[in-house]
Amino acid sequence: MLMSLFIMSYMVADGVLISRYMGTVALASLNMIFPLAIFLGAVGIMLSAGGGSVVSRRMGRGDSEGADRALSTVIYAEFAFGLVVGLLGILVLPLLLDFLHVNEEQYAYAYDYQVVWLAFMPVFLLSVLFQTFFTVSGYPKLGLTVSVASGLTNVFLDILFMGPLGWGMHGAALATVISWVVAVAAGLAFFCCRKAPIRIICTRPDWKALKGACTSGVSGMVGSLSSSVTLYFFNAAFMYWLGVDGVAALTIASYSTYVFNSIFYGFCEATAPILGYKYGEQNWTELACVFRNSLIIMTVFSLAAYGLSVLFAAPVLGFFAPQDSHVFELVLANFGYFALSLLLLCPNMFAAYLFTAMGDGKRAAIVSFCRTFLFTVLAIECLPLAVGEIGLWFAVPLAELLTLILSATLVIRNRRRYGYDGQPATVVNIT
Repeated sequence: MLMSLFIMSYMVADGVLISRYMGTVALASLNMIFPLAIFLGAVGIMLSAGGGSVVSRRMGRGDSEGADRALSTVIYAEFAFGLVVGLLGILVLPLLLDFLHVNEEQYAYAYDYQVVWLAFMPVFLLSVLFQTFFTVSGYPKLGLTVSVASGLTNVFLDILFMGPLGWGMHGAALATVISWVVAVAAGLAFFCCRKAPIRIICTRPDWKALKGACTSGVSGMVGSLSSSVTLYFFNAAFMYWLGVDGVAALTIASYSTYVFNSIFYGFCEATAPILGYKYGEQNWTELACVFRNSLIIMTVFSLAAYGLSVLFAAPVLGFFAPQDSHVFELVLANFGYFALSLLLLCPNMFAAYLFTAMGDGKRAAIVSFCRTFLFTVLAIECLPLAVGEIGLWFAVPLAELLTLILSATLVIRNRRRYGYDGQPATVVNIT
């Protein structure tokens, strides 16, 4: 969880530095192209999340050789996918930016940043994968250390490249890429070591593992694709109702909650391998214990996140925009409404991760799709028409509320199926 928190913290720092050195228009342009980055990386995210589920279940039943084959296969597939998608993305980047409605004022910023990102897409995907597998292998502290080194590298180089060297958005993107290289180098050094719990080996593709990774991780792909499309709708809605300042305000509000989102994500990311291990081990008593403790922790985290985000809203938002600016006044006036989503986000994320850990990609995908796309798009399209501009800020909380109802229903109905009620499961997925 600390690893995820630090990763998100330096992403927020990245946003702060871009805003400070390049201005809020540059920050808004970054948000305009995020849908593209998320969309192109969706399959990679699926392989990372699903691969972690497959490997943890194999480790749980003592199949260390199978775990090594699964890890290696996923890494090969991740690299190949990133290489193909990155090259194709560069070729059609101008068309993609036009499709995203990046205006003339934002275009240069967006292009300079995204072209560097795409050129190193395989490195990005492998950096995400290794962070996941540090936890799966039982070395989350090492993952945290790597995240700290990667994050500090990014922040230091952001200041150097955008400040004294004046490299602009190219510099910001290059700083991010170098931070990925740090994470990938550490991952390769660890997982190629003979003493590692799971190792990268020369092997033929394990098609069963790859299929299992795709099946188990489909919710991650659905979530990424849905988030990409949803962010596109959000950018369009805020641009229509509030203009460029509105998109900048949305970006700042999102960045200001990212640290808390990362805590939730890190908690779910750390808990899912444990759930998968206990499920693969068929230790139903301990599986139920982990499940119950997770519910308690989520409740505490959610309440604390909302309270702290509202309490410290003004100083945090002030990092991104001058306090006498229209953008600051706009986001401060509405941040309390936007932050209501923090009360509901963690349980919804946990539901998707729970089903992924059980190898139930179908139900995990349903939760992810409804949370990140169906309910969110309906809210952002309908609420502003019904109640005006304030509906823009209530769209995410409403979507999370609807998802919570769905998540609770699925979790309760399937407690006997997967044994997280403490009794032997009626279904055991072995991949």
